[in-house]
Amino acid sequence: MTEQLLLLIELQNIDSAVRGINMKKKELPDKIGKLDEAFAALKISVEQDAKAVDDLQKGLREKEEKLKRGIDTIKKAKDRLTEVKTNKEYQAALKEIEGIEIKNSEGEDEIILTMEELDKLRSGLKIKEQDMESYRSRYEKEKADFEKALLATDAELVACQEKGVEIRSRIDGDILKRYEIIKNRNNGLAVVSVWKEVCRGCHMNIPPQLYNELLTATTLFFCPNCNRIMYPESPEKNG
Repeated sequence: MTEQLLLLIELQNIDSAVRGINMKKKELPDKIGKLDEAFAALKISVEQDAKAVDDLQKGLREKEEKLKRGIDTIKKAKDRLTEVKTNKEYQAALKEIEGIEIKNSEGEDEIILTMEELDKLRSGLKIKEQDMESYRSRYEKEKADFEKALLATDAELVACQEKGVEIRSRIDGDILKRYEIIKNRNNGLAVVSVWKEVCRGCHMNIPPQLYNELLTATTLFFCPNCNRIMYPESPEKNG
């Protein structure tokens, strides 16, 4: 291969690396953002369940206080039975006591149901809190890894860009200009290998005669299908 072709191959590798680094610089913040969103959603879910437990506990205390007042009311009503003077007053007092007892019984049933619901909520909350703590450790590690990789891309990008500038300074101006045009037209890929008469860029066959000339090339050759700069792929790479 000619020196210019070797430089073009090296430059293509560098430009491809720069392209990959820039993609990482774009993708890594998105990945970090998605991690943050997933953890925040789980945290909100736990907080909502914890609030539901607190609200239910508050409701339970109110029901228990109401029942306590009902029991006190019955006690006072029964104490007043000794003070009634007529049968009519006695029957009215009994009816009052009966009504309060019914309400108290209903209150006891509500308390039992609330306590059962509270136990279920507490159990579910405990499991969710354990899951969140387990997820937290994975989340923090993954986020740290992504942030470390993102930080490393800055140094990688600078190194590749500096190397690219140095390589470009050694390539003939007309050749470099054509390389840039081809690269911009072909999604960043201007230099491709050819193996067994197949272009790695467009995956199309090139004429056998052209392939033979490429194997002993002393000048640049271009794929007749995609117009990319071609070079013969070494057998060792496919061995």
